[in-house]
Amino acid sequence: MVAAATLHAFSTELLVGSMTFSVLATMLCLGESFMQKFGANILRSLDSAAYFSAIFSLCCIPIVALTGNAAGDASSSPYLVNKMLLSGLCLGLWIGVIHGRYTLGLELWQNRKMSIFHAVLVGLGYGTAAMLGSIGSLMTRGETVGDLIGIWPHLESAPSLSFGISITLALLSLIALLVVIFVQPKGEKVRS
Repeated sequence: MVAAATLHAFSTELLVGSMTFSVLATMLCLGESFMQKFGANILRSLDSAAYFSAIFSLCCIPIVALTGNAAGDASSSPYLVNKMLLSGLCLGLWIGVIHGRYTLGLELWQNRKMSIFHAVLVGLGYGTAAMLGSIGSLMTRGETVGDLIGIWPHLESAPSLSFGISITLALLSLIALLVVIFVQPKGEKVRS
């Protein structure tokens, strides 16, 4: 039998690798949309790489959260509580990335404001994942690469949320997501 900590480390590496690939491809798409040096085929390929690696990342986030929860007791450690809260934020940001790209299509890169917003959203999702990794590093090794920055949060304390409040917040988040996806009027494709 494989230990939960080993599964957590494996799924974390899959997540970080796919997110890194998505961020790099997104930044290359942003650069190509501004400079237009390589052509539409390269932009289409980079966009597809960014999109599908973001989808893979989204699939990995719940697995990482579940294996991390199985590897430790979230009720006794503020670090684990913060990891679970940040996992929800990370999941929401990457859902926004994928939904935005799906809704706008390849035309996303024709509109500069939307392409910059999309790249910022990808960066925020990646930053949240980096914070999650930083907390994990603090828990296992007592240090993190984020300490080199000097302003990196350690998150040694966690908000105290009862089970009922946690379930209520999760349901409200799910309802908001469903409203955005299914109820909100669909916009037209962005024209440059």
